[in-house]
Amino acid sequence: RKEKMDQSMFNLLISVIGAGFITGIVTWYLNEKSKRIYQEYKRKEIKYSELIRCLRGFYEDSTDKELKNAFLNQYRLCWMYCSDDVIQKTNKFLKMVQTGQEHSDEEKEKAVGELILAIRIDLISRKPLKKTTLKSEDFKHLTAT
Repeated sequence: RKEKMDQSMFNLLISVIGAGFITGIVTWYLNEKSKRIYQEYKRKEIKYSELIRCLRGFYEDSTDKELKNAFLNQYRLCWMYCSDDVIQKTNKFLKMVQTGQEHSDEEKEKAVGELILAIRIDLISRKPLKKTTLKSEDFKHLTAT
């Protein structure tokens, strides 16, 4: 009878230790996942802030070619971290501000607003980039004029 009781205590102890071990692993995994999501969010926030800052190069009263080039460099980097929607909205905006294109100020403002909204939605979602529907022809290699 004592042996049975000792065996039961041993089994209970092993179960408690095993459950604690598994709980620890799950907690560690979830914590690491949360850290990665936060780090990706911070990287995106910094990159998006720079992208938005460089938008000033495209305003009518701006002739800052350096700012335009900085925006285009940020656009190229977008392909590493931005959602498809942000890239598509950036392409739409860039098409509107190309030299020789005739678009009203209202159309350009709408394109900028859609881009900023897409950035906001991407940041709020905090979803890591996992897949894309973009194609190679969606990438635009542009230079500032």
